[in-house]
Order: sequence, then structure tokens, then C-alpha cells
Amino acid sequence: MKQMSLFDEPTAVLPVNYYPEFLTLTEADALYQHCQQLQWQQNQIRMLGKTMPVPRLECIYGDEGCDYLYSKSVLLKPLPWTSSLAQLRQRITDMTGYSFRIVIGNQYRSGQDSIGWHNDSEASMGFNPAIASISLGSMRKFQIKPIGSKSTDFWLEHGSLLVMHPGCQSTHLHQVPKTNKVVSTRINLTFRPHIGGKR
Repeated sequence: MKQMSLFDEPTAVLPVNYYPEFLTLTEADALYQHCQQLQWQQNQIRMLGKTMPVPRLECIYGDEGCDYLYSKSVLLKPLPWTSSLAQLRQRITDMTGYSFRIVIGNQYRSGQDSIGWHNDSEASMGFNPAIASISLGSMRKFQIKPIGSKSTDFWLEHGSLLVMHPGCQSTHLHQVPKTNKVVSTRINLTFRPHIGGKR
């Protein structure tokens, strides 16, 4: 399978691998349509002493009891796996060797929907989690950088898979910035481990 690394330097110890054709166009289109039927919600986040809407829609599916809290203010409780999401999880696990117990969906409705610089280091995922990210719909810029260093810009395509390997969340930050360009909906599915819940 065709793949690329966001880091070409030989000194890059924690590579992030990108598979632009992980899904065929037919598979990606079908999954995008399936995701339109997921139970999306507009959550509220507390930042800098203020409560405000999260600038995107979210949903979560996964194993029972695998609740996910981020930014100390947004609690996501997983719905049962759909057949399509469960099959996709198994396919990613078979390719990467990583196990996942939840998938968090982000729906970027326009260029004004975004997620700022952050790492995914919530305690519920355990130490040095691997995260696998499927992109569907409109192509959006993804930026990633070592903490305290410059960023690498990358465009995530419809049907692509981005894998952030164990350790990446400790040393790097990433974001999907706002854009003034006219863009249509992008859906991002991020498969993550979880140390709680029922097995």
C-alpha cells in the first residue's frame, strides 16, 4: 500500500505515516454516507473561564464504559459500534497492529470549523497511545510540529489514513486550522485506545 511519512529527516524518531489511498473511492464514498447518519452533537467547552460551543460537531462510538473526557470539560459517552465502524476498526488494526476501543468523529461543516494546537494525552487512553485517523469528504490542511519547533503542513485526502505512532502525543502538537476558502464538509474518524470500560 502506498504510504508517505510526514517526516523525511533521518533523525525523526517518531514518524507519522500517511496512507492516501487506504480506502478506495467507492469505499470512502460509502463510509462518508454512513457517517452522515451518525449521532452528531454540538458540545460545549470551557476555556479561559468561558463556556463556548466546540467549533465542530462531534460523536463517539466504542466499547461499553469507555467514556472520554477532554479539556477537563467535554465528556463523551460512546454509543455502540455500528457495523461499518467496527469493520473499519478491524481493518486498521490488521494493518497497523494497534488495538482501538473507541472512535471519535469530528465533522467540520465549513472552513470556520477547526481544532487548535493540541496533543491527545488524556489519561483514559493510557501511556503513549497510537491514534489512527481516517479523513472523508473535503480536503483540509493538517499541521503537526514538534513542541517548540516549526510545523509541517499536510493535506488530508478523502479516504486517507494518518497514523500517529506511540510517543507522538508526548513530543508533538497538531491542529486543523480555520480557512477562509470555501470548503465543503470534512469528516474525521480518530480511532483510539482506552484503558477503562468493559472488555
